[in-house]
Formats: sequence, structure tokens, C-alpha cells
Amino acid sequence: MPPIKEAKNVLDKEQHEPTTKMKKAIIITALAIVLLGILALAGMHYTSQPNFCASCHQIKPQVVSWSVGPHKDVTCLKCHADPGTFGYVKRKIGGLNEVYLQVTNQIPDKIVARFNPATCIACHTGSSQFPKAKNLLLTSGELAPKFPHTEMLQNNTSCLTCHRSVGHSKATEQ
Repeated sequence: MPPIKEAKNVLDKEQHEPTTKMKKAIIITALAIVLLGILALAGMHYTSQPNFCASCHQIKPQVVSWSVGPHKDVTCLKCHADPGTFGYVKRKIGGLNEVYLQVTNQIPDKIVARFNPATCIACHTGSSQFPKAKNLLLTSGELAPKFPHTEMLQNNTSCLTCHRSVGHSKATEQ
């Protein structure tokens, strides 16, 4: 092979192979992305716990009443986010606004809880996550409700119609 062609092949090869600096930059970037992902997940988990919610004094009474109610083993976002991963992430992003309002002392006079009855139905129709929860689809047995809920489910009646204070009250379930 003539020397000029050989030199061109060597240059072409060098241009296509990443340098040691480039390899280090790729590794560091990948590690930073993984670390940021882990930190984001840990932060999302931490800020989903009742103690975090109770850190805002406006919400503390609701957390206290929840802690003695029938849903005390169900974390805040199990009820206050739409079902599924997308609902969880959507709620966490929406929660950033609430944190901003708290930090900037722009707390609204009336705080309205976000709530989707589909979250009740997701847990109360045989959820493997909460196997001892009443199952609205059952008509008899220990996990069946006191009266059938078939009509309410068919009519999309909100659970809050009858169970308004179940999540945040010392009162027993109706």
C-alpha cells in the first residue's frame, strides 16, 4: 500500500474512534444521568410521604386525622393522584406548584384536595396491593361492602357522595 493511502487510512480510523477524553466524558455524563435519576426518584418518594405533607401547617390537621382513620396504611398519593405511574408523576409535577406557593407564602385561603374517585375503585375492586380492602365487586363475604355498589359503579357516582370523611376523619366508614 502506498504511504499516502496508508496515512489516509490511519487518519480516517482516528477520526472515527472516540478519544480517551471523549470516552471519559460519555461515562461521566451517563453516570450523572443515572445519579440524577436516582436522586429524582428518592426525592419523589420522600415528598410522597405523610410526614412531608404534614410539614405544611395547613395540611397537618388532615394528616393527623388520616393517621387514625381506616386508610392510615395508604399513603397520600395513593388517594390524591390518579391511578398508575402517569398519574403519580403528573401529581408530583403539580405538587411543585404547591411547594412554590408554600415557600413564597402565597397560600390560598381555601385549599382544595385533588381527588379522583378512580383511585378508590382501583383499590376497592380487588387490588393486589391492598388485598384486605373491601371489594366493591363482591356481594358476599368478609371483603364485600355492607350493601351492593354495582349501581354506583355503573352510574359513575362519586365515592365522596357517601364516604366524604373516610380518608380524613376519626369517624368510622359509613
